[in-house]
Order: sequence, then C-alpha cells, then structure tokens
Amino acid sequence: MTDEDDGLERGRHEDVAADHSAADAEDVADRWDAAGVPTPEALAETAEAAVRAAGDYLAERFRDGGTVGEYHTDDVKAEADEAAEGLIFEEIREDFPGHTLHGEESGRSGDGRVEWIVDPLDGTNNYAIDYPSIATAVAAQVDGETLVAAIHEPLVDDCYVAVRGEGATVNGEPLSVTPRDRPLDRSTVSLVVGLPAVRDDELRAEADAVRRALSGRCKRVLETWSPCVDWGLLARGSLAGVVCAYPDPFEQEAGELLASEAGAVSVSGEGYYAGAVDEATLAALVETLPEQVRESVSG
Repeated sequence: MTDEDDGLERGRHEDVAADHSAADAEDVADRWDAAGVPTPEALAETAEAAVRAAGDYLAERFRDGGTVGEYHTDDVKAEADEAAEGLIFEEIREDFPGHTLHGEESGRSGDGRVEWIVDPLDGTNNYAIDYPSIATAVAAQVDGETLVAAIHEPLVDDCYVAVRGEGATVNGEPLSVTPRDRPLDRSTVSLVVGLPAVRDDELRAEADAVRRALSGRCKRVLETWSPCVDWGLLARGSLAGVVCAYPDPFEQEAGELLASEAGAVSVSGEGYYAGAVDEATLAALVETLPEQVRESVSG
C-alpha cells in the first residue's frame, strides 16, 4: 500500500468514525428536550429496563424459594425488597444519575426536577407466602406530574408501559380497555386499601364501609394485596373497576397512569379513587359507595 493509499484509508476510517460520533450525538440529543429534561420516550425506555431487571430477579428468587419475610402486624418485608429496589436504582442511575429517587424501602434521595417513584415488590405479603401475585412498578414524574409508568408482573412476564398522552402497551403491543358490557351485579371489581387506612381506626372503618357497599352490589370484590396486578387487569378490561381507599403512592402513581392511558375513566377525591372501564360502569360504581365517599369523589 502506498503512502497515498494509506492516507486515503485512514481518511475513510476517520469519516466513518465521525459519522458514528455524529449519530451517537444525535441519539443522545433525542433523549432530552429543550429544557434539559429527558423525553418521555427516554424515561419509558429506562422505566421498562428497570422493572424488568427487578422482576426477573424476583421471579428467580420466587422459584428458588427465596421468599423469606419479616412479619409485622400489618406488613411484611421480604429480603428481596431491598435487593430489587437496588436493581431498579442501578438502572435509573446508569442513565440519569442526577434524578431524584423515591423508593418504598429507602425513602427519597436527591432534589432534581425528575423524580422516580419506585415500588420494588408490590405484593410482598403474597411473595412471602409463595402466592404468585406480585409486580414491580416505577413512575417517572417531572415537576410533580407523572409522565411515564412501567409495571412488570414477573411470574407471568407481562410488562406494561404507559406514556402520558401517548397510550399504553403490554409486552410492546398497544393496550386499550375492552369493556365486557356487564352490569355490576355480574362484574368483578378490585378494592385497594392502603396502609394509612389499615393503620388508622377511623380510616379503616371507612374502608370497611366501602367493602360492604361494593359487596352488596358487585358479583365479586377482589382484594389481591398486589394493586399493580389489579391495575393491569383494569387496563385490559378484565376488571370492571378499581376502588382505592387511601392508597400508597408507590403503586398508585404508576397504576393510575396505566389505566388512564389504556382508556379507563376515573374520579378521585380526598383519600379515594374510583376507575372503571367506561362511563356507565363508573357512574354505577360511584353510586354504590357510601355517601361520604361518593361526595368526596364527585365533588
């Protein structure tokens, strides 16, 4: 090869490298908006990777019998909770090291505009007794508004992703609520009671009244103790509705966005949320609630 040929070859390599660098720069630029906040698409990509990493770990531990738990009066902590949260945090920090992390196990750290709300193991009580109804969830908020949600049910390997204003998917396929066209007396609804209502006598009495009211009108009131599983069922249209009493934010933020982007309709008020597959079902569901709760969500 002559010196001239060698120079031409080096030039070609340099051009190719420059093209790759430009493409990489363009990819990076596509991940941020003009205000320096990641695009919803970039957040969704990280959210899905995070819940899948934690979910895969939880599934492996579940099948290997690694579900040892520390029992308390109204809650249980499995050894896997903290490990799963750590895996989620690793995925987020790898892409967005400056973001705020708010984990159910470790609390909040950081003060950035973007905050990740993380439930590493939704359904810990189920997990601890080898009952296969669990999920892992993250929601990404920008300035307090939830823009992205991801929920992974590892034992059935269903992964839901929702982006505000852009719809929802399950396992990469578009997802929309498909109502079953059944009246409430032939429908199943989910009741989600958060820890605040479990631990406070007055709030617990309210939730008990809601449970009785729903039981008197619906075919079945489902309490899975894994709300994110219920959110997925609502997003599919398998459940007619979901009623939440003083829900915990770690599941609620992701679940509400998933349901909304899949086409569910909802109302909410102080301490309560009611969502359903369509307006008629929602109206019937709200009508069954005790007066105090009905006024709260209708006000």
